[in-house]
Amino acid sequence: MVPKFEKRVRAYAADISGAAVATIIVAFGFPGLEQWVKMLIVFIAYFLTSIFPYFISKGQSFGKRIQKIKIVKIDGSDANLFILILRELFKTGLGIVTFGIYSIVAYFALTEKNVSRTIHDYVFKTKAIDLEKPTKHDRKDHMLGTSESLKKKGL
Repeated sequence: MVPKFEKRVRAYAADISGAAVATIIVAFGFPGLEQWVKMLIVFIAYFLTSIFPYFISKGQSFGKRIQKIKIVKIDGSDANLFILILRELFKTGLGIVTFGIYSIVAYFALTEKNVSRTIHDYVFKTKAIDLEKPTKHDRKDHMLGTSESLKKKGL
């Protein structure tokens, strides 16, 4: 099953939050620290939150584990660790080089129905799958849900 757009965004936010918090703390909390030490701290935080989880849980980072999403090969088999790490580095690298624009463009590709692949998924021949079974409350046609007034109108 294809994971919803919101699940992928929440998983990415959880993955990148550790490095973001470390960047903010290092930038404003330690004014006397050498620049290379600051960069090393941020790199270690990024590694621990975005890369290291793939060593523990095959196909799942911390955020993907929370959201019950897994990255697999196109055929549905488990992706190897090397591909998962390269995919994550590629995604982060393009996000940095484009000042975050890549992240926006990549995730807009997910708004089409039944598409679970972003640009980095096409490059590394992977896809995201949802490990949760759908419930009767899941609505496939609305990204953010529908209010009661819109439901009464049939929308």
